[in-house]
Parts: sequence; structure tokens; C-alpha cells
Amino acid sequence: MRKAKRLSIYFFILGFCSCLLLIGTVRFLTHLEWSSFFSGDDDMSEEATFYPLGHCPDCQKISTKYWKIGSLDDNNPVHLECAHRMGITPYETNAALESNIKSHLLRGHMEKLEDTENYKLKELTHSYPYLVPKAVTLLNEIGDRFENKLELADIKPHYMMISSVLRTIESQNGLGKKNSNATTVSAHIFGTSVDISYKEFLPRHGKKAREGFCRHDLMRHVLAEVLTEMSNEGRCKVVIEKRQACFHITVAN
Repeated sequence: MRKAKRLSIYFFILGFCSCLLLIGTVRFLTHLEWSSFFSGDDDMSEEATFYPLGHCPDCQKISTKYWKIGSLDDNNPVHLECAHRMGITPYETNAALESNIKSHLLRGHMEKLEDTENYKLKELTHSYPYLVPKAVTLLNEIGDRFENKLELADIKPHYMMISSVLRTIESQNGLGKKNSNATTVSAHIFGTSVDISYKEFLPRHGKKAREGFCRHDLMRHVLAEVLTEMSNEGRCKVVIEKRQACFHITVAN
């Protein structure tokens, strides 16, 4: 009887220790970045670190530098003048655009935006990922200059987040019901304009910061300086949209 009782205690202890070992193993495996074993991408394999607001070392570096930023307040008529001159003929409906977009791409009138090493597209609910070629060139240069400034400030690369691109009159009208910034006639319908968020910058590890932690919104200063420079060069028109937290940019040359 004593032997059976002793064995039951041994089995209980063994089972308890096994459970602890199993739990520890599962937690360890859960935190592994499995993609790093297969992709070979060093940038994507870096560990995600989320800093409480006010404690982000990147933001501290940015906040200590004086950024040369202009007013960036080009009004809608200024954007429309450039859009009329450089853009496509707007489409009334989404169906009309979708049936004609392949023709625009084949003729070189439009180019499709894809994620690059400098920017990523957010979920586009009221727009399509297409721009006139000169607008794509502009966007790519904005991304290059943005990354160069981050490098000079000794900050790791971050993606800009594209929130809106080409719209139809139909999608513009639908957006106007939800967004007071969405004017009846927007340069977006000409394929010459793009919106870049100034509150969201995604680190190369691809993980978004949780609520209450830094989202690198101070990087808007870096991007604003790039846009000021390119606006002064006559390359683009820019306005800061506060409610949508984005820079609205239209190619100008």
C-alpha cells in the first residue's frame, strides 16, 4: 500500500514537471520568428520592440533635430490645375475604370503600385492602386529621400504607408459621405495624387505597435522635410489633411 502511494506521488511529480516543461517549450516556440529560418531576409528577421509613448529612441533622435518644414498648404484648386494638366480623364464609375485599366497599363498611361522597399499600401477601400507614370516616379523618389534622411539620423528603415491613390467619381462621392476632407472634385480622380499617412510608419520587421505604444508618428517631420524640399523644387503640390492624418500629394512637373 505504501509502495503504491509512493508511486502515485512520483507519477504526480513527474506529470507536473512534464506540464511545466511543455508550457515553457510552447511559449518559446510561439515567440520564434519562423520566417527567418526560411526567407533569409535579415531585415525581416529583426526582433520587434515596442516602446511606451515618450520612450522611443528613434523619436527622441528625431525630436532633437531642427527640421526645415514649409507650410505645405497648397489648396485644392492648385492640385486640380496640375491634375487636369498631367492626369487621365476621370471615370464616372468603378466598373468603367475596371474595364479600361488594362488598356491604360498597356499604353503606358498608368502604372500599378506595388509594395516596395520604401512604402506599403494600406487596404484601399475607396481607391485603386494606379497612378500616372510621373506620379509613380515622384512617389519612389519621396521614398528614397525619406530613407536617406532616416539613415543620416541613424534610424533603421521604416515603410511609408500609402492610404489612398486613384479614385473614380463614384468612389469619391462615396468617400465624401464619411470624410469631410473628400471634396466633390479631387485630384485623386485624375491619377496624379497619392495620400501618405503621417501617423503610421511601419518598421521593416513588419509588426505594428499596439495601442499606447509608439507608432513613430514623429517621423512625419522627416517626411514633411522631404515634401518641403520637393515642393520647393516644383516637383509636387502638398497639403496636410488633419482629419485623415495624411499628406495629400499631387505631381506637378
